[in-house]
Amino acid sequence: MTDMTRKATVLSAASTATSRRFLRHVKRYARHFVRQFMHQSAYRAGLALSLFAGASSLALAAQPPSQPAAPDLLLGAAWYPEQWPEEVWEHDLALMEAAHIHLVRIGEFAWSRMEPREGDWQWGWLDHAIALAARHHMKVLLGTPSAAPPAWLTQAYPDTLRVSNAGVQDEHGNRQQFSFISARYRALTHDLAERMAVRYGHNPTVVGWQIDNELAEPSFDPEAHKAFHTWLEKKYGTIQNLNQKWWTSYWSQTYSDFGQIPVHDADENPALLLNWKQFVTETWVSYVRNQADPIRQHALPSQFITTNTMGWFDGFDGYTLHQSLDLVGWDDYETEWTDNAARHDLARGYKMKNFWVTETDPGFVNWRPNNLAHDKGEVRALAWQAVGHGADAVEYWQWRAALNGQEQYHGVIAGADGNPAPIYAEIQQIGAEFEKAAPALRETTPHAQVALLHDMPSRWAISFQKQVEGFDPVKALTAFYAPLRHMAGTVDVISPHQNLAPYTLIVAPGLNVLPQEVADHLLAWVRQGGHLVLGPRSGMKDADNALDPHLQPGPLAAALGAHVSQFYGLVQPVPLSLGQAQGSADGTVHGTGTLWAETLVPTDPATRTEGTYGPSNGWLDGAPVAVSHQVGKGEITYLSTIPDPATLETYLKTHVQSAHALSPFASLPADVEACVRRGKGHDVLVLINHARTPVTFTLPESTAADDLLTPGAPISGPVTLPGYGVRVLRLAKSPA
Repeated sequence: MTDMTRKATVLSAASTATSRRFLRHVKRYARHFVRQFMHQSAYRAGLALSLFAGASSLALAAQPPSQPAAPDLLLGAAWYPEQWPEEVWEHDLALMEAAHIHLVRIGEFAWSRMEPREGDWQWGWLDHAIALAARHHMKVLLGTPSAAPPAWLTQAYPDTLRVSNAGVQDEHGNRQQFSFISARYRALTHDLAERMAVRYGHNPTVVGWQIDNELAEPSFDPEAHKAFHTWLEKKYGTIQNLNQKWWTSYWSQTYSDFGQIPVHDADENPALLLNWKQFVTETWVSYVRNQADPIRQHALPSQFITTNTMGWFDGFDGYTLHQSLDLVGWDDYETEWTDNAARHDLARGYKMKNFWVTETDPGFVNWRPNNLAHDKGEVRALAWQAVGHGADAVEYWQWRAALNGQEQYHGVIAGADGNPAPIYAEIQQIGAEFEKAAPALRETTPHAQVALLHDMPSRWAISFQKQVEGFDPVKALTAFYAPLRHMAGTVDVISPHQNLAPYTLIVAPGLNVLPQEVADHLLAWVRQGGHLVLGPRSGMKDADNALDPHLQPGPLAAALGAHVSQFYGLVQPVPLSLGQAQGSADGTVHGTGTLWAETLVPTDPATRTEGTYGPSNGWLDGAPVAVSHQVGKGEITYLSTIPDPATLETYLKTHVQSAHALSPFASLPADVEACVRRGKGHDVLVLINHARTPVTFTLPESTAADDLLTPGAPISGPVTLPGYGVRVLRLAKSPA
């Protein structure tokens, strides 16, 4: 294809109906020819076929004649062959293979190597890299390189560059400098993804596709402004309806035209801010589909499509984004193990199935204020934690230190000289253990009876108006997650829109935005016997981020038999007592409430009070801390504050026990994590000591097991795990 042809293609994203029909006929003929060619021979060296039609090209890359099956549990590394001369590739891959690495991710930043000049496609190096990976018994996760457009592109098409909220246009030299809404950039990346899929979509070495890399920043360019206004008009229908829903009479914000609405992500009407986040989410969804659709059209059904998200990142709604993806991948750079556990459960909760860790650091990173290394053995412990929570692949970023660039100091498995870094031996141990345990872990996954509701509109709404500086909605979630995880063993972190049937207990701290349809969904589950525990700030807003005049918890107030009369931000803790708590002589535990407190007013004689506030600011004195009310076969509880950790754990234990969800491993020491993956014929228990020092404990007597890593190791009686020690046990029967 000539440069002029491609310029004409991208300048007009939509072709005529006649040309589209012609292109479909050409593609259909080309695919038929490719299939016929593949049937004649399973192996061809070099480029087999090239067919150009308009903006499309068809080619079949060289494929190996056969490949040994990779284990079901994959250890991987991010490899950047485009950064290194080909004569070192064999050396790097041999070292990886010796470390039991069976997966490499390549391509996600290589656009300038694939297309060094517009229309000049260079695939030979990538063909060679994939073929070499296969020769070393590795699968490839192939990334589309749209996160880092080449300099010729941003120079030729400056309108593809993103614009910040302050109106400053990005420049070349970093990454993600593109506008996520740009029609021209969409046309260019669609073309790129299609070319890659045609070439590698039938290559058995390629196990899956990663779209872009760490989707993050929206754009505030004129194209985004126009698209947002169109989106709002489609949602609200009339400007009068929007004015009513947004209460724009406040501060004379009333609009007479959708084009008058500001486009910012801070210091605006709360309704505008929430709608902007929802628009951004839908824009990222269409951005991903723009590349996923041509890949699906040309690739084998066995090749999954994913992207790599970033844990608690709140730039878009991950539950919505993952509806159009096959597998969840996330980049794990957390160091505190309980929070890390919650992030794994968040990743699993996006699609309610196992996931991949697409990136994690082999020791340390380069972007924190203090980039300290993990302790020796900690990288292994964190790898097994990922597996215990449902990861079927753990991939390190990155394999080899880049000689220059913005991430020179980031941890690596091999140094800039190509020789193993000190962490290599630990990675090698992980890889060998993954191979041993893989057969037992096949088709196993965590199963939870307890869920934590994680609602993005509620998170956004609280973040827009924290009221108390220290009220971080994620920290509020993890405050509840930590004791639930310890007592229940497995916790799903889910959206309130998902299927609730598997759970006996659902905890929803900070369910701030509570539309009627969500309340109805929760009530239907409660009536069937579920126990719902709402946390502070729940049911305050409607779907448009407006205050609900029914008062908290809004559409659930009638079922609760109580409402909140007032809320109070807290800087100093307030005293409280909670009744019906386990672990105290009289069923009452005394502690403190932190960050937020609310006065609950029962409205039904059947509503039970579970504790009261002690003397503090006068407004809270003697008010209920929590109330519960039976609804059908189930129960709703409202806890109006975030108690201190010890009090919260003691209180939640009562609810976990009443929901029959207490784990048999709940009595293990605090730093020992027990993860159970369940299969058809057996379960797998992963035990991890997250402390630096040894811990000794006794497993439940019913735990009959085989040690998958050290066959013959003692299991009954006292078990000692060294600092960061790991045991992986095949259980003869479920421990529950």
